[in-house]
Amino acid sequence: MDVLDWIRIGASLAVIAVALWFAGRRLLVLYRLLRLARPMPERMGNWPQKLRYQLQHVLGQQKILKWTGSGALHALIFWGFVILQTQSVEAIGEVFDPDFAIPLIGRSEVLGFLQDLFTLAVFVAVVGFAAIRLAQSPRRLGRASRFAGSNLLQGWYVLLGEVGLLYTVLVLRGARYAEGTLPYPEGAFLSRWVGEQFVGLPETSLEIIKTAFLLAHVATLMGFLVFVAYSKHLHILTVFPKVAFARLPKALGPLQSERIDLEAMDEDTVLGVGKIEQFGFTRLLDMYTCTECGRCQSQCPAWNTGKPLSPKLLIMDLRDHLYASAPHLLDDSKVDGHEDVDVLGKMLVGDRPGQQDAVIDYDVLWSCTTCGACVEECPVDIEHVDHIVDLRRYKVQMESSFPQEAAGMLRNIEHAGDPWGLGASKRMDWAEGLEVPVVDGRIPEDAEYLFWVGCAGALEDRAKKVTRDVAQLMAAAGVRYAVLGGGERCTGDPARRMGMEYLFQQMATQNVATLNEAGVRRVVTWCPHCFNTLRNEYPDFGGTYEVVHHTQLLASLVADGRLAPQTAVDAKVTYHDPCYLGRHNDVYEPPRAVVDGVAGLEKVEMPRCRNQGFCCGAGGARMWMEETIGTRVNHDRIDEALALEPDLVASACPFCMVMLDDAVNDRASRGDLAEGQVRVVDVSQILAQSLLPVAAVNGNGAHPSVTAGAEHE
Repeated sequence: MDVLDWIRIGASLAVIAVALWFAGRRLLVLYRLLRLARPMPERMGNWPQKLRYQLQHVLGQQKILKWTGSGALHALIFWGFVILQTQSVEAIGEVFDPDFAIPLIGRSEVLGFLQDLFTLAVFVAVVGFAAIRLAQSPRRLGRASRFAGSNLLQGWYVLLGEVGLLYTVLVLRGARYAEGTLPYPEGAFLSRWVGEQFVGLPETSLEIIKTAFLLAHVATLMGFLVFVAYSKHLHILTVFPKVAFARLPKALGPLQSERIDLEAMDEDTVLGVGKIEQFGFTRLLDMYTCTECGRCQSQCPAWNTGKPLSPKLLIMDLRDHLYASAPHLLDDSKVDGHEDVDVLGKMLVGDRPGQQDAVIDYDVLWSCTTCGACVEECPVDIEHVDHIVDLRRYKVQMESSFPQEAAGMLRNIEHAGDPWGLGASKRMDWAEGLEVPVVDGRIPEDAEYLFWVGCAGALEDRAKKVTRDVAQLMAAAGVRYAVLGGGERCTGDPARRMGMEYLFQQMATQNVATLNEAGVRRVVTWCPHCFNTLRNEYPDFGGTYEVVHHTQLLASLVADGRLAPQTAVDAKVTYHDPCYLGRHNDVYEPPRAVVDGVAGLEKVEMPRCRNQGFCCGAGGARMWMEETIGTRVNHDRIDEALALEPDLVASACPFCMVMLDDAVNDRASRGDLAEGQVRVVDVSQILAQSLLPVAAVNGNGAHPSVTAGAEHE
């Protein structure tokens, strides 16, 4: 071996050893932190489905590709990253053998072609991402930029690192082509073109070029590895285990927690998360895997209406606190990133807005509507909503620290069985004048469904009108059903989203016992929050039922011809997707199908619709809290609807109806609308207007006509 050989081997081994030391040290710390987190046995198993998910969403980039331009660029870089690792393997092999080729495939012209093709593709993607970052820079767009608050320099470092990797290996391959040692001179078209520029150079010059660029590539590759381990680009390494322990079939799903047994509790029992190490291990994987892309932030209704909550910044703040706490948690003062700060003295969530010794601000935690837009949008399936509810559970149950205007709602659910405190005696008022069968012990044998009316459907004035229509539509179609009447109680959804998990579990246990004793198997409900809870969360408490939303049932009845719209409704209508029906349960088509057969309607979609629909502002128990920061979420949403100049704003959720109707009234009182110019209705009311006789629709003051221009109540 000559001097260049010794330099190439010695310098490369030194660089590799140093890089593996620093990267390995960091990864060991991250692993040790995971070991401290709460076990989550429910995330184990189901490996075949998870493997398919990996292939679709990680290797296939299925979720990312929906973003068209930027998604395509990311897919090119990801697939390039996979393919171009073969170039780095060749480079490291060349450290020891100048004629090295990967066994079996290393001399395939197809491999050479793919390597150069993706080299070119990644160059294009890097330029594209640089343009996107400049166009969407927070300096230009401020808060509207999805990159606001992200570590922007790290993104630029990665782009420069990728250019460095591509450039160094391209020159190295060109030199190999010029000296005749490139394993596939024909397929590697780009390397061949670079190598042609070197043809004619002395052999010594080619050896110097090869050695210099080989060392440069190894140094860049190892530097990139260390950088990844210490930066937001850790997701390159953690996305695979993150998905391996993901919630399936989608990241946005039922909340879970351990059953609370008061008799088994002691002074060490903790409900929720009050310290960073009390999170479940998948929550820590979420923190490791956040790419800071800001997709969640750009869709968040709280952030878009001027509130301090950014799902991205929440995860980043928790991650930074985790890293700062690592030396104390691991009892190791030598942990990388250790700073001499009193991180242990910090509260995880503040008890008042602006508290300086808190990791997460009070207003950040309580601005969330749990709409799930963040989770739906996240390319790596971070479960932001679960983090927030975990934190709320601790604040509510362990510290009684929460917006006190919601305390009445919790008391009412506990004592009266509904958020309004009206009690069981009022639950059948909506059915006055109607023949509605009530369950007496066991549900009748001929009943196809239990109609779960819900608290709003039974007690809120606007929602009661919809309940009547749904009942009459089922009767008109010959659907046999029964209701629980005074035996129905709140599902506990507002309490659970608020963080009062114990109260939710009480309600769930009581309701499941009632339903099981009645022999209920099939349930139809018109409130998406009840629908989600009964369908997805009650199975954890022994309540497994076939649950359908009223729009699903009505759509099937229309499709089967059991309900045939007759009267044209001359109106322009736009549909608002309820978060707990749409994003949480993927029910998008049935509500639209309910009115598709109604003649005369002009249907228009809002820009933010379906899985990118914008929240009404009521979820996450926000319906019972004051909204004093920024603009009101329901105002933002109704303004988007009003821009289409509709006659009707339709939805399929009692919470959404209340919030949107209030927003319409606010706009009318401000003079932006004429009284009664726009009406907020449930889709079932449009169907009822077309199908039921006027006397049935308007009887007993049930509700006025939904026809455009009808007098506003």
